Amino acid sequence: MSSDQSQASRVEQEKLKLQGFREEFIAGVPSWYRGEAQVAILLLLPAGTIYYCWNHIAGATWIEWAMVVPVFLVGNFAEWAAHRYVLHGNVRGFKLAFRRHTGVHHHFFTQHNMLFKGHKEWLAQLFPPYAVVAFIVIGIPPALIVGYLWSANAGYVIEGMFAANYLVYEFLHSVSHMDDARHPYLKHIPLVNSVRRMHRVHHNLRYMQTHNFNLTFPIADAIMGTSDLERGLIGTLFNGENETYVQKDPRLEEEPPQFADWGTDESSFRQFGKAAKTG
Repeated sequence: MSSDQSQASRVEQEKLKLQGFREEFIAGVPSWYRGEAQVAILLLLPAGTIYYCWNHIAGATWIEWAMVVPVFLVGNFAEWAAHRYVLHGNVRGFKLAFRRHTGVHHHFFTQHNMLFKGHKEWLAQLFPPYAVVAFIVIGIPPALIVGYLWSANAGYVIEGMFAANYLVYEFLHSVSHMDDARHPYLKHIPLVNSVRRMHRVHHNLRYMQTHNFNLTFPIADAIMGTSDLERGLIGTLFNGENETYVQKDPRLEEEPPQFADWGTDESSFRQFGKAAKTG
């Protein structure tokens, strides 16, 4: 068998295995689950937080509004670090998060099929409701400290930005899994097209542990050297669908990590599916 035939056979086996995982996961989704309800919770909680904070800001100065910038940047690096070291790190205390993300999400959505269709597939796509609660709660201590030591307005801006960062994440992550054929305009929106291309690369089984960990704008990826592009910060942000600057990586020609290496062998699929539904 030639190397090309061997590669084709390997890809087909990979597709079949991953399709089997998809089908088993969907079959195990509880009958009471509604993806629309999960979406509503994930949108209403942060939107309500933003509304509350907005209504409590009165006569804010430009320097108080300027707190948006550091909170946005800190959030970008925190998102990158949590994604790289927690969701892909299998660290003690966060093994359920690793299983849900690397074990379920990254084997439900791969370079072979990035799309979600029916509402049951949203269970593999979206964060669980407690995640958005955590986003909001984490913002409360710095907001209280800044509000007490300096300005209540600045405190509300900080907390509102924590909630806004989550909404931006959920929006960009969701559009990264949308069908280009049904939504061709997404390819032409600056920044959004860059995020979508980089996220598709991240879902390649050979790249998921090493590249493109920003779930939103690839600022930390560009600065920390985990972007798959050989470009600076501005070039990375506005790269769009351009493949000219993609690094030549021999891993793309190699076997992907074996499923068992990540705790996602076939005997574990039910376990991870159960964890995703009950976690």
